[in-house]
Amino acid sequence: MTERTWRGHWWEAATPGVRIPGILRCNEEGEARLELVGGFDLTIRQPFANGGGYSISSDRRDVPLIHGSSGSEKFTLLDNSCVHSSGLGFFDGDITRQDWTSIRILRGIHLESLDAPMFVRAHLRLERLLHWSHKTAFRISIERRDGGLPRSKRVEKVEIEPVAVRHADLEISLRLLTRDFQYEDKKVSNERSASGWECAVLTFTPPNPVPCKYFDEVEKDMQDLLTLSTYEPCGALSRTLTFEEPDGTPKEVEVIGRQIYRTSSQEKSTRDKEPLFTLADIDFIDVIPAWLELKGRARTGCNILFGLRYIDRGYVGTRLLGAATAAESIHACLRSTSTPLTKQEYRKLKDKILAALSDEPKHLVDFVKTGLRNNPTYNERMLELASIPDDGAVDALLGDRERWARALKKARNDLAHANERSSESDEISQAFLLMEVTYALLCLVLMSELGVSQEVQRRAVEMNSKISHVSRQFKKEMAVPS
Repeated sequence: MTERTWRGHWWEAATPGVRIPGILRCNEEGEARLELVGGFDLTIRQPFANGGGYSISSDRRDVPLIHGSSGSEKFTLLDNSCVHSSGLGFFDGDITRQDWTSIRILRGIHLESLDAPMFVRAHLRLERLLHWSHKTAFRISIERRDGGLPRSKRVEKVEIEPVAVRHADLEISLRLLTRDFQYEDKKVSNERSASGWECAVLTFTPPNPVPCKYFDEVEKDMQDLLTLSTYEPCGALSRTLTFEEPDGTPKEVEVIGRQIYRTSSQEKSTRDKEPLFTLADIDFIDVIPAWLELKGRARTGCNILFGLRYIDRGYVGTRLLGAATAAESIHACLRSTSTPLTKQEYRKLKDKILAALSDEPKHLVDFVKTGLRNNPTYNERMLELASIPDDGAVDALLGDRERWARALKKARNDLAHANERSSESDEISQAFLLMEVTYALLCLVLMSELGVSQEVQRRAVEMNSKISHVSRQFKKEMAVPS
């Protein structure tokens, strides 16, 4: 996708009578920039109590909503920041040029308020969603000759019923969009072609109209689910919102803007890798509520984890520390009641220790009261985490899981305390492999919590080329027999 531009007039939502010409640009990464010929007066004036004038603040006021029109198209710019002004003075008309950046653009509406409950649906197309759905509207049959070679091939379009599930009050559906076969006869160029088209889309339908940012969290959660299950970062190819006109006519609004991860091109082609699981392995109506509940419990750890895929740049050590932190956070959320001793055993032991220290100075008693805790160590957390997925899958991935846990704990402590050995060249290779197998293990943990079968977990380790390669290298690096 090349840069998109719209020329038109732009104004503050609160003052529609002051319209300024300018150009809105949006590049392939979703970064939006509004270039105005002129600009908005951002001066903050504080009137004097006696009414004899005003003072000028050194700060500039915010412009939360900018409206625009380009031809017949309407625009609303959200989360705006002024990055440049020329000729700025104290009075209107002194600005010759003003540039703004916007986090998000709504194309097709003039939104009067961020909190306005007016959207009745949202649609989301994600990378790899069609493959993950394990569905197709095209049925292909091949007639073969006696020798086994194909003689003819028949393709027909069939109806695929959408599937839907409800989580809390939100309905989430998966359906296939299709286009009838197109036949094109190009006589001059000596060509004929026939083509079909289909794609998968997720639709979110709340029980009542909602504000525009209502769908942000669930859309991000579904993006994370695709990133988990396909073992590749999955960006949003398109996002739209639907509102209804006063006469009930539905109108579509395109959502444009920055994303945590965005594919460089919608036509991007990469070598296929075996996904960890698809809807052939678990039903849509089971996995969606389970995932949204799981993500809600372990949101912070999952955000750190998938951030390692969405942002693949950075020092290996920093990324390894992120994986180690995500592991600890996810364990704490999934096994929050895990303790070395039962509450009764711990209370009894602590009372005995405090009784024995009754004649000791207060600072020693306070040390025991505050320093003695019934929490698992980091090593114990990691071993319990590794016990959640299928044993065969974990053994195939890690080999000696105790050695993995010790290595992760050591790396975490070294990186957290900036020890010199954490930056040695031979440690960097080990750090990368340790990070990757830890990421893979956490994916297995989440799969297990979702109810993905043991067989599918084992297949994920064995058949995904990236996981199997990293696993072999890790066990070799750690001198663990394969």
